[in-house]
Amino acid sequence: MADIFGSWVPEEWITEITGELRKVEKHNYLFLTKNPMRYYELMSTGKLPEDGNFWYGTTVTTGNSPYFFNKGANTFLSIEPILEDFELPYSAEPFYSIDWVIIGAETGNRSGKVIPKKEWINNIVECCDKAGIPVFMKDSLIPIIGEENMRRDMPEGLSVA
Repeated sequence: MADIFGSWVPEEWITEITGELRKVEKHNYLFLTKNPMRYYELMSTGKLPEDGNFWYGTTVTTGNSPYFFNKGANTFLSIEPILEDFELPYSAEPFYSIDWVIIGAETGNRSGKVIPKKEWINNIVECCDKAGIPVFMKDSLIPIIGEENMRRDMPEGLSVA
């Protein structure tokens, strides 16, 4: 695993990789980056594939983190780790264009580790529900919200074998 959309990755590598992936349509390709501006750069030059099996995700940790959205492509947010309470703009066009949201808590034993409050998670889920966006919760949330409240929704179009 690697972030092929990092600023250090040459554009030629990205187009070569996505070109090869486009040859095998039976797989889903999920990309996740902390650098969503790279998606926009490639999209503006027609080099970001919008095939139905390509999914472009952005890691966000706070409500003001930038993220990628595009009506023509499958997009998702990975909200992990949740570092603060934030409301997603569920009625705003950018958020409404997101196809899936994944939520998780910080793992490990880092000094200063942020443990999200249940209310933070509930706020995100409520905004997603209002916008009709499926939510997938990672196991790191079980101690916070309980197994009985876990959501494992998958978006339409993302085939799961």
